[in-house]
Amino acid sequence: MIETAVILAGGKGERMMQLTSLQPKALVPIHGVPVLKLQIDQLIRNNVTKIIVLTGHLGEQVHQYIASLNLGPIVICIQSEPELNPAERLTQAYKSFSGPYILLYCDNYIPHDNIIRQQLNTKSGMSLVLQKRQEGNISINKNLSAVYVSKERNSLHPYVELGYIAVNDKQFNNLIVTYRDINLALQDFSNKNQVKFTDLIDDYQSLSNFARYVSQKLYGKIIILDRDGILNKKMAKRKYLNSLEMLDFIEENLEVFSKLGKKGYSFIVATNQPGVATGDLSETFLDLLHKRMTSYLRLKNINILAFYVCKHHWDDLCTCRKPMPGLLNMCISDFELNTESTVFIGDEEKDIQAALNANIRGLMSPSEELEIYFQELLN
Repeated sequence: MIETAVILAGGKGERMMQLTSLQPKALVPIHGVPVLKLQIDQLIRNNVTKIIVLTGHLGEQVHQYIASLNLGPIVICIQSEPELNPAERLTQAYKSFSGPYILLYCDNYIPHDNIIRQQLNTKSGMSLVLQKRQEGNISINKNLSAVYVSKERNSLHPYVELGYIAVNDKQFNNLIVTYRDINLALQDFSNKNQVKFTDLIDDYQSLSNFARYVSQKLYGKIIILDRDGILNKKMAKRKYLNSLEMLDFIEENLEVFSKLGKKGYSFIVATNQPGVATGDLSETFLDLLHKRMTSYLRLKNINILAFYVCKHHWDDLCTCRKPMPGLLNMCISDFELNTESTVFIGDEEKDIQAALNANIRGLMSPSEELEIYFQELLN
């Protein structure tokens, strides 16, 4: 049985940039739980004893999150340069383990343990998990072996590979080192060797691109939040949070959001930040601040999917600055939210007005109405 797993968690997730500009794809939540944790839990549940997570883009967030899980030496994180491709990352990691392994991407989560057990127990030199598509890049030959044809998909090759690659033959490792390209290594190996496969008929959860993530509603249940006065304490009027030392979270609010996070809720933040236009706040710092907030809040089971920010001056008469509905409309459109059930929580009258203008429910914090709403969600 294969007892080692390698998880590729270092890519920039360029087809998920609405989410991955602030967090690595490995930490994007599926129904409130980062995909990486779902994979790790599944592997441990199926008796994998060593899990190597290969990080790159925003790797410090992954390392911090893994440390918070207190899994001990069973999980090892190895950081490499974000610019490396998956095969180059894997090549660098070979010195950290030997023997058979199962290779996962953070693009897909297959929630069916029986499939994973089949992969872990295979005796074949390599075994793939495939799914039939109208256009693919893998064929099944007359010997019932999977053959990787090319990176480009077409109708002549009706299968795609979903990750969870079981590797028992070191020849594949040598090909990874030679080609520095997983696709070419798969192509060469499958052309020369018998490759076992499992044809996955059941559904799985895909983070391959943002549109697919949204269409599957993998974000679970969403609440939209204002930032200042809801997540962190507000600055004085016309003063801006422009250093990390000034960040002061509202802990009583975080306690509630954490409880909601454990029930599968995720959050989007919509905030006015005119300090960018006035020159009191740099876009570089704002990006850093939101990454730090995202990482910190995740440790409390509060998954922030995205920050939507109006950076205009209050005299610009833009359509995105609250109380105008532009920011909220973007959230609703991008995530295909149902306006009848979507809620925006703010701390000023202009937040409530923005919600009304976007045809969603607005709740003021603090208020008795908001307390009742939280109680309903938590019961």
